[in-house]
Amino acid sequence: MEQKTSTDDTNEIKFFDERQTLIWRIAHGTFCFMLGGLCFIAGSCMYFTTVYDPYPAALIAGGWLFTIGSVLFLLADLLEWSHYLRECCFCCLHRDEYENSNAGAFKYPRSSLLGHWQRSEVGINVFVSVCGSILYLIGSIFFIPALSDYVIAGDWLFIVGSAFIFSSQGWKVYRMSRTNVADRTDHRFRLANLANNISVVFADVFTGFGGVFFFIGTILFLPRFNISDADENRAAIIFVLGSVSFTIGSFFVHYIYYCRYNR
Repeated sequence: MEQKTSTDDTNEIKFFDERQTLIWRIAHGTFCFMLGGLCFIAGSCMYFTTVYDPYPAALIAGGWLFTIGSVLFLLADLLEWSHYLRECCFCCLHRDEYENSNAGAFKYPRSSLLGHWQRSEVGINVFVSVCGSILYLIGSIFFIPALSDYVIAGDWLFIVGSAFIFSSQGWKVYRMSRTNVADRTDHRFRLANLANNISVVFADVFTGFGGVFFFIGTILFLPRFNISDADENRAAIIFVLGSVSFTIGSFFVHYIYYCRYNR
């Protein structure tokens, strides 16, 4: 999950915007993120040899479950990206509003190259996740047996998409480590800064773990490594671990949305 930078009356940085509406939170956290993770868990289970050997239709179900889950993940990322598009220097619709509401938070002026980067970093960070979800979606479609001629392409799209996802999540955690809630102009790396938003850290870390597991699992699913039932089941186990990690990340998002910022 993306760590959001917004301000409240105390002028401290928050990592989620508590002013998001209840409908937005339900759509993003429950319908898209959590349901997407559950679809990935169910889809991963379809790739165990003990499941699809007696029930060949399981592979069809698995491809479609991954596709549906990828659509939901993509919708979650697009909701997030569009909601915080004002934090991207390429968006001119809210540029002045964003600049005024974050006055004093930026070290460099808006007209400078580094100033553009500071203002666009959040938007670009979330866009990396969007790209990963798009690759997941296309790759998932290629997992459907009717498109079996493209399954290797689907594997590679999943590998690259996973790299995008865990890179994006790692970047988000790194950004949190550079956010000092006591001094908005202090962007030095400190692990202690993570303690200020530990629930968001866990949401991002588990989502990142999901990307790592799928990166490894999909590599092991390639024909050169997948030559026996044991190899196939090993990859499926890693898929399940990745899917569970995504789902745990969504649970932390629910905690943040409905417990931590219960307003």
